[in-house]
Amino acid sequence: MQHATRAAQDQDELETLRTEVAQLRTALSRRPVIDMAKGAIMAIMHCDEDTAFRQLSAVSQQHNVKLHTLAGALLGDLTRAPGAPGAPAPRAEAVSEADRLVQRHWTRR
Repeated sequence: MQHATRAAQDQDELETLRTEVAQLRTALSRRPVIDMAKGAIMAIMHCDEDTAFRQLSAVSQQHNVKLHTLAGALLGDLTRAPGAPGAPAPRAEAVSEADRLVQRHWTRR
């Protein structure tokens, strides 16, 4: 009986570890987009990394949008900005631009 209980515990632990590995892989795959969005906010707003992350997080939470989704939307918006191809036009405030983008595409109706 103890052997069966131990096997069940091992199976539960294995499943927990598999889930954790999958979550970590997902987080690692999304991190570059978030880091690039932070960098864009830092350049536009002339702020440090922590401030940029707090701004991105605040908009994400305010609009109930996943952080990586918002970061991708912000990068997409910046790459479509008027100006030379590949060189986004300067923005007065990156977060307010992302905020408007989020309101247009992801607010609940």
